[in-house]
Amino acid sequence: MWSRAIRRGNLRKNSRFNMDISQLPGLGPKRLQALHESGIYTLSDLLYYIPRTWLDRTRIDEIANCKPGDNAIVIGTVVQAGIIRGRKSRFQATLRDNSGQIQLLFFRSANYWAKNIKPGMRFIAIGKTGEFRGLQMVHPELQKIEEGEDFQGGIVPVYTITEPMREAKIEQRFFRKLFDSIFKLPNLHLPASCPEELVRFMELAPVLENLKRLHLPRSFGETYQGRRQLKKLELLPFCLRMVHRRRNLQTRGKERRVNEGLVMKIKNELPFTLTAGQEKALAQIMEGLSGKKQFHALLQGDVGSGKTVIALLAILAVSGNGEQSALMVPTDILARQHEASLAPYFKSAGIRTALLVGASPAAERKRILAELQMGLLDVVIGTHALFSKDVIFNNLGFVIIDEQHRFGVNQREALLAKGNYPDLLVMSATPIPRSLAMTFYGDLEPIVMKEKPPGRKPVKTRLIENAKRDAMKKFLADEIRAGNRCYWVANRVNADDESETLSVYDIHEELSAFSSEWKTGVIHGQMNETERDAVLAEFGAGTLQLLIATTVIEVGVNVPEANLIVIDQPENFGLAQLHQLRGRVGRGGKESWCFLMCGAQNPARERLAEFSGTEDGFEIAELDMRNRGAGNLEGSEQSGGWIFRWFDWIEDEPLIQEMLALAEIILDNKPGFDTAAREKIQIWYNETTFPNEDGIH
Repeated sequence: MWSRAIRRGNLRKNSRFNMDISQLPGLGPKRLQALHESGIYTLSDLLYYIPRTWLDRTRIDEIANCKPGDNAIVIGTVVQAGIIRGRKSRFQATLRDNSGQIQLLFFRSANYWAKNIKPGMRFIAIGKTGEFRGLQMVHPELQKIEEGEDFQGGIVPVYTITEPMREAKIEQRFFRKLFDSIFKLPNLHLPASCPEELVRFMELAPVLENLKRLHLPRSFGETYQGRRQLKKLELLPFCLRMVHRRRNLQTRGKERRVNEGLVMKIKNELPFTLTAGQEKALAQIMEGLSGKKQFHALLQGDVGSGKTVIALLAILAVSGNGEQSALMVPTDILARQHEASLAPYFKSAGIRTALLVGASPAAERKRILAELQMGLLDVVIGTHALFSKDVIFNNLGFVIIDEQHRFGVNQREALLAKGNYPDLLVMSATPIPRSLAMTFYGDLEPIVMKEKPPGRKPVKTRLIENAKRDAMKKFLADEIRAGNRCYWVANRVNADDESETLSVYDIHEELSAFSSEWKTGVIHGQMNETERDAVLAEFGAGTLQLLIATTVIEVGVNVPEANLIVIDQPENFGLAQLHQLRGRVGRGGKESWCFLMCGAQNPARERLAEFSGTEDGFEIAELDMRNRGAGNLEGSEQSGGWIFRWFDWIEDEPLIQEMLALAEIILDNKPGFDTAAREKIQIWYNETTFPNEDGIH
């Protein structure tokens, strides 16, 4: 039916291939709304809604042969199903084949599954098997087998079915039938974004042909080729831009004499000795700052490795040349902490400094801006306030950006534009996975510090079941009586009626009711700066022993007396963020603990157990990438692809090297493109946009 309607020419198209899917037969108002809510508006959107995996129907596992940890595909009949009520209701169904049975568990949308999974129904279940009182799959991908359906072998695409799609009864079969009709459309085409000269040079198939390989595959070889070619087209413009930026750095810059005497003077005043890793990093930075080429570097260090003192010494290295430095951080709290901790050393060195944040009083701000422009200030420590157009430097020579992941490329460039090609040092709050370091930070010289200052004891990390919550509180009460201090981290500021996630105020009420002995406080990002500073000061002084907090404490909070941290519902955080939070303890000489409060059947326990087994931030960064994708690695708001649609950060790491090498070849014009083709290629890679690109650095 769909094919006949399409052939009658009922679909309008324009040069951008923005055919409205409302013109597709078989899409009533409810289904259309569901697709819109899932981000699908045009035929182009639909074609790019690629399968999340492919099912080989010729390879089905018997349930009896499945072992915990297997990625299995099983077929069976539902023999029992129902909602299990509790603090958090869940749906459970028993799927049975001729060899045995397996439990299917759904912790979300229990009512939906109860309506759609009934005893007697047959399903294909795809997922990772686990074991808890028997074999189970948590949140498997399900495909219903209709009565009398001819189940045959072959390669079948499996699409992500969103909640709105489920409610509109859009299932796997709908997509397969729809794409079969779409690819029969006469004159179907997609405009070529990549210049045809590059497509020929790379020997790539047209984009539409690669998409057909994914939606209507005849073999796994086709899906592999289709995805790989699309990955190349997606990654290449980014690599071209990165290599071009790196080459520009080689042609700019100025030679300077670094102030080694002042660096040595302040090093001798420090109350500690630099580690070997810090000495090596400092030497690399000073060498770069004294070179003739513009110096752009990325300083990576694990939590607690001592990056801030390196920033201090790097700033001192460029002083005495009439140049100014800017140290930019993402929050007012961190800016004030840096200013307070570094001020004594700057004063000793005769360096004139100022603090510029959004909350700076108008008169103070006016004075600082005037002194910056006249060259009366050597260093400014600030936040996003430094981006303002009225912030004018007399001679900006060096920029340091702390917690680089909080700033975008355009923001970084805006600050650099305030000087005459100043040098740049960006500092990462947590280690960056290798694949990201090669791409997003490929124009920056890598500098790594893995060593932690001596005397720091390992933080013992334990997974605690919710059933032991009262025992956890009793343990904390004993520790607090012994003079220790504790953080308790929540995921939310305020309660949400539609979520069972606990807020800081829920937990504060719970802990206050548990014991009147301990003095508790609350801190979160929605409090004003004065309130936050006051609470932190009380906790630091020991007036408060138990601080209930959100992730506002994850960076820049330093209370050596705090040696315990409880993280509630840790499944809502990424591993890198958990590592940052864990880094708040273990800063004194006492034995330190990190407790992760997580339900016994929570599907996140496996990755949390991996996290508990290591304190190596570089290893954790790779684990986080593997588990969550290149999402917001520092937070919980986004999992999955950060920028790219096709590229997989773990599986495709070798492809990065290949495309960076290809970018060098293209920019050197080894293929021999004529002038017109080279101009087209340059326009293409400069104009190709990436969602969230402003959040790269």
